[in-house]
Amino acid sequence: MCLIEALRWAGIHALRSNREISCFHCMVSNAHLRHEGRRCLPRAIRTRNQRVLKHLGLAHCVARRQCRRGPEEHDDLLQEASLGLTQGMDQWNPSRGFRPSSYLMSRANGQVLHYRRDRSRTVRIPWRLQDLYVSGQRLQQARIQQGLPPLNDETIAVRLKVSPQRWLDACAADASKKMMAIEVLDLHAPSGPKPDPEVDWLQSVLPQLAPQEQTLLKQHLVEGVGLRKLSQCHQISPRRLKPMLQDGIKKLRRLAIQDGLLVPPRPSPSQLPAAFAGH
Repeated sequence: MCLIEALRWAGIHALRSNREISCFHCMVSNAHLRHEGRRCLPRAIRTRNQRVLKHLGLAHCVARRQCRRGPEEHDDLLQEASLGLTQGMDQWNPSRGFRPSSYLMSRANGQVLHYRRDRSRTVRIPWRLQDLYVSGQRLQQARIQQGLPPLNDETIAVRLKVSPQRWLDACAADASKKMMAIEVLDLHAPSGPKPDPEVDWLQSVLPQLAPQEQTLLKQHLVEGVGLRKLSQCHQISPRRLKPMLQDGIKKLRRLAIQDGLLVPPRPSPSQLPAAFAGH
């Protein structure tokens, strides 16, 4: 500490705060600095880039802090923080006498917050819905602090001058932002049988057939009973059973065509007259 004070009073080394030291910490090599200086760019942009590289530690600091507060990747946060740092360097005015670290830190942090709000999530939620939900929560917090009962959804919508559906959409949008563990999600298929419209239609048209055809087609098509077992149960030979099932299926096809479930078959081309046979 005495050595630092001595250097400070001697004018050799100006004592900086921790944030100022971090912004001048070498995050890039001298080769990168020389490469940036040799690029064919306007002088103002080249000078701006040199200053950004010198303060690149601020972007790394912001990325490390924000990485602990959300699920985003560190590289994405560092890219956004560097973008905010570059934009802030363009608008920084050194004539005001302030150190650049305070202003650049706020610009880099704000760029990361905008990225997290607008573009980091798979489900993009309009910022107007988010602001609407925040305003409604402020109303509820004010009521609770005053010792009053909370407001219902319709009253909140009236206070915010929006429709009740708009307020419900804002609540649903906020709920969709919350991440849940995969163990909490119900990934099992429903236990009940899935509705089958084809089976329902078959059950509705079977009464139009003969009683024996109804029984055979229901057991064969719906229950999946094979021909051999079906012939044994009804004591009908397979040679006789097969044409009976084919006739019943033909009747079902005609009913399906009448109901619009099947396309009628195209008629076969008629035979040409004998007068055109020689041509």
